[in-house]
Amino acid sequence: MKLKKKTFIIAEVGNNHEGSFVVAKKLVVLAAKAGADAVKFQTFKTQNFIRKEDKKRFNQLKKFELSYKQFEFLKKLANKNKIKFISTPLDLESADFLIKNSDTIKIASGDNNFFPLIEKILNSKKSLIISTGMTDIKDLKYLIKTIEDRIGKENMKNKISLLHCVTSYPVEDKYANLRSISYLIKNFDINIGYSDHTIGNEACLASIALGAKIIEKHFTLDKNFSKFRDHALSADFSDLKDLVTGIRKIEKQLGEYNKKIASPEKKLIKKIRRGIYTKRSVEIGEKINSLDFAFLRPSRSNDFLYIKKNFGKKIKKQKKQNQIIS
Repeated sequence: MKLKKKTFIIAEVGNNHEGSFVVAKKLVVLAAKAGADAVKFQTFKTQNFIRKEDKKRFNQLKKFELSYKQFEFLKKLANKNKIKFISTPLDLESADFLIKNSDTIKIASGDNNFFPLIEKILNSKKSLIISTGMTDIKDLKYLIKTIEDRIGKENMKNKISLLHCVTSYPVEDKYANLRSISYLIKNFDINIGYSDHTIGNEACLASIALGAKIIEKHFTLDKNFSKFRDHALSADFSDLKDLVTGIRKIEKQLGEYNKKIASPEKKLIKKIRRGIYTKRSVEIGEKINSLDFAFLRPSRSNDFLYIKKNFGKKIKKQKKQNQIIS
C-alpha cells in the first residue's frame, strides 16, 4: 500500500457489528466522521473455516456473517465517505470476492502462515497488510522472502505492510512490546505499523513515536455493546476521534530527523542568550580579567572563548559600566 507522509489510521470494525447490517453501516459513517483513513471488516463463509463440530464458535460466527452483497454496499458507503474499505478474508472464496471488492486486503495473525491465501492475494496484485501476531523474526523473514520472490523486491514497499501485533484479547501492557515496531523497521524495508489490542489509546500513540506508519484500532458503537470480547478493547467514537487528533498532533511534534535551530527560536536568540558586559568602567590601557565582566541578557555577542583568550590583555577602547563587549 503506497502511503502518504501522514499515518494511515484504520478503524477495525471486525465483527463488532455482530451480524447487524444497520450497525455495520453506522460504524462506517462514524469511522469517517472520527477522521479514520479506512474502515476494516472480516469477510467469511463460516463453513469454510470453522468445523461444524465446534458448535459454540461456529454458531457465533454464523450469526456474525454479512453477505457479499452487504459488503459491496459497505465498500461503496466507505468510499462515498472518502475513506478506504479494507477487509480480512477468512477463507479462499471470500478472498476471491475481496480481490474485486476491497481497496486493500488484510491478513489476520491467525493466517500469516496460510500461504494458499497469501499467494492467492499476491497473484491478484492487490496491496496486502499482514498482522504479525504469533510469529518470531525467523517466521517473518521466511514470509517476507517468500513474498519478495513472488512479486519482486521493487514492489515490496508499495504492496506489502507489516503490523506488529500481539494475539491476545485484550493484551496486557506488559506483553504489548512496542519496541518490536522499531525492530521491524530496522529489519524490513517496507511499511511497518501497529495493530492494537490493548485497552486505551496510549499504545497507539506511543507507536507513532517509534515509527509506525499504520495504526489499526478496534472500533465499536459501545464498549458494553455485548459480551463479545472485542467490544471491551475497542475504541468508541469519542476514543477514535481522540486517537486521530492525538496522532495528527504527534506527527507535527515529531518533525524531522535532524537538529537545527527552530524558526521561533531564531526570534528569541538575542533576548535569551547572554552577552558579555563590563562590570565597571574600564580605561584604555587597563588589563582585563574575569572579574571585570558581567554576563547578562540580552546578547549581541556571546563568543565567551574569544574573551577568555584575551584575559590579561590591555583594553584598547574605554568602556563604561554595563557596556557590551564585542
